[in-house]
Amino acid sequence: HDTESAGARGATHDAQCLVYQGPDERYHDRQICVGSNESEINIADVTDKSNPITVARMGYPNVAYAHQGWFDEEQRYFYMNDETDELSGSVEGTRTLVWDLTELDDPILANEYIGPVMASDHNLYVVGDRMYQSNYGSGLRVLDISDRANPHEVAFFDSAPYNNNDPGHSSGESGAWSNYPFFEDGLVIFTSVREGLFIMKVSPPPVS
Repeated sequence: HDTESAGARGATHDAQCLVYQGPDERYHDRQICVGSNESEINIADVTDKSNPITVARMGYPNVAYAHQGWFDEEQRYFYMNDETDELSGSVEGTRTLVWDLTELDDPILANEYIGPVMASDHNLYVVGDRMYQSNYGSGLRVLDISDRANPHEVAFFDSAPYNNNDPGHSSGESGAWSNYPFFEDGLVIFTSVREGLFIMKVSPPPVS
């Protein structure tokens, strides 16, 4: 399925490629790439390297620059960031797009999570029920995704508190750039543009 995007279709900025084992059984064991393609989400079957096939492409409201994204562990929901929608003023806070890819050829924008500040978002990754976002001026943000379509924030570490959470996004700015949350011992490392490398461990949320 297809839809008109705001502006011209762009090149793939980033993609997650994997051997698919999600809910759409038609594509089991196929090599699937989900691309953040500047103005849209793009899903492709790249099993045959000489003949990659577009499965679906879809735009979304207030698109600025579709940058990067990551599947949940069930490979149903895909969380995507738009790096410059905060800069354009088209959203009220850091926005994460929640795509339901139950059927790969029919991507559905299930929700938009809006964070508590306006910082640009750059890279996000998922481990279990947590999403780890590197959001420039607001640092590392940790979201609970146990309710997959409805993320909520449970922790953060601001590596550039003097930045005032402004949506700066260039290499000349400051704040969290990327992160790696895949260590077995639960450590998370993230880089901050002018501040260096941070090694974190996120404590479990308190029991209510």
